[in-house]
Amino acid sequence: MLLLAHLALADDTTPAEDGGESIWAEIERESGVQLDPDVAAASKELALERFGEERFLGTGGVGREPEWGVYLDPVKALEDDPLQLATVAPAEFDIPVVVNSQVEKWMRYFLGRGKGHFERYLSRRGRYQEMIHDQLRAAEMPLDLLFLSMMESGFSNTARSYASAVGLWQFMTPTGRAYGLRIDYWSDERTDPEKSTAAAIKYLRELHKLQGDWYLAWASYNAGPGRISSACRKHGTRNFWVVAEQETLAVETRNYVPKILAAAILGKHPERYGFEFEPQDPLVYDSVTVQGAYSVDVLAKLSGSNTETLVELNPALLRGATPPKVESVVRIPRGTKNAFLAAIDELPEQAAVTFQRHQVVQGESLGSISVQHGVDLDTLVRLNKIRDANHIYPGMELVIPTDPSAPLPAEVSAPVIDSPKNTATKTTHTVRPGETLAAIATAYGISIDQLVQGNALGNADHIEVGQKLSIVGGSPQSIKKLTYTVKRGDTVSEIAEEFGVTSAQIMEWNGLKSATAIVPEQKLKLYGASHQWSEYTVKIGDSLGLIAESNGCSVSELKSWNNLSGSTIYPGQTLRVKRG
Repeated sequence: MLLLAHLALADDTTPAEDGGESIWAEIERESGVQLDPDVAAASKELALERFGEERFLGTGGVGREPEWGVYLDPVKALEDDPLQLATVAPAEFDIPVVVNSQVEKWMRYFLGRGKGHFERYLSRRGRYQEMIHDQLRAAEMPLDLLFLSMMESGFSNTARSYASAVGLWQFMTPTGRAYGLRIDYWSDERTDPEKSTAAAIKYLRELHKLQGDWYLAWASYNAGPGRISSACRKHGTRNFWVVAEQETLAVETRNYVPKILAAAILGKHPERYGFEFEPQDPLVYDSVTVQGAYSVDVLAKLSGSNTETLVELNPALLRGATPPKVESVVRIPRGTKNAFLAAIDELPEQAAVTFQRHQVVQGESLGSISVQHGVDLDTLVRLNKIRDANHIYPGMELVIPTDPSAPLPAEVSAPVIDSPKNTATKTTHTVRPGETLAAIATAYGISIDQLVQGNALGNADHIEVGQKLSIVGGSPQSIKKLTYTVKRGDTVSEIAEEFGVTSAQIMEWNGLKSATAIVPEQKLKLYGASHQWSEYTVKIGDSLGLIAESNGCSVSELKSWNNLSGSTIYPGQTLRVKRG
């Protein structure tokens, strides 16, 4: 929530004075994320739209409801009934539509202060609506689920939230991977409109099946199914509106469903409400399959197009090339497929890639690498988005142009990765049964990206038992591995809260396809920093109550941390205790 904290501190004139530049720049600095200009622009737009909504709610981070009267003025000029509630016909929709004070609140916002945002959404809808509707229709899902994407991203496939949710449907990395999206060194399919829509449909179908209600399914999409199910149990109801009246759920989640309904009502007949916008043309293209790595500039030449067009049609390609060793579907301009297939058959193998990867080894500097490859030092710094030319480390991946005299497409870049604390260590890890890449990376205190790059893994979701992985940097001594046995009634979100981790981490560490895919007696792998956990050896006369009191925790926490079903303990038994 750092984003909201920053935005809440901004005065009301900040966005008007500088377009939010100062806000976004500060957030970008603190997050350590360096984005491409187009992605940064889309992300800043999304952040400021969320800021506008927060100001409208008047939360200031504490969930206070606003004085609604001040927001009626922008729409009073329309007519006596600016919301035209008499014309709203629920039968027009294939999602359940109700109109209540919360829905009206958001209709007023989109007709008033949020009108400019909403008109941009309506304009961009033209680019993706046909594709989204086709997929929803084929899956026999409600077509009006389109408006969930509208509220998630404003139909911007490049937008990245401060929480690192990405794309039309704002997937977080673990959820995206769980529903079939490739997210690794080479690709981020959350930005692929077609593939992310297919993943969102799978996820929404599962949430609807789990909750048995579309409003609870939408709330689950926003907050996670465990949190929604827990709130329903707490209040003894499965009526979203009743649960939303309580403060159990975050303000954002309580407003999520009425926002979607307001967007659907206004978006179904935008002309009725006086919105003015020019619909963008639908995205059209041909699709071809290529085997192995091809640089984007080469693909552009084969299709008789240009690099900018190929990048726009294939936003998921992060490294300016298709991934090596696997098949990839590439989108090319409509009508160029036959010429492309003929040209690629004639292309010499050595001409397929105009960039190569270089893995830094011990003792190398950026200067020595530039000399080795005959590439200007400034070019390497710019191409790889290196913040400090003196800080590269063994195992780091760099992108090197194979022809230094050729023009460099700005889209090709290596990831921005800060130097790890321990660059001297190098370990070989043998994959054991049940291990995931996320669990291995966490166990050594490194990122998944570093593990993928250091081992040239073509698919981050596929490792095999017995496979040898090279670990550069990181130390397993700094990580405490824990095991938790699932009890009846447990949810992933509750376990995560108990151990001070996130639901997404538990899913990644254990290869869970969804947050609901746990069963009683299942063993879950958990990880935490070693300094956060200590061990206590039970002495004669000890009880759980005495141990809990002396360690500043509760008996229930002690039992949970140690998988104790009862209160029986014995001298010499070792208990794990989380430090304050």
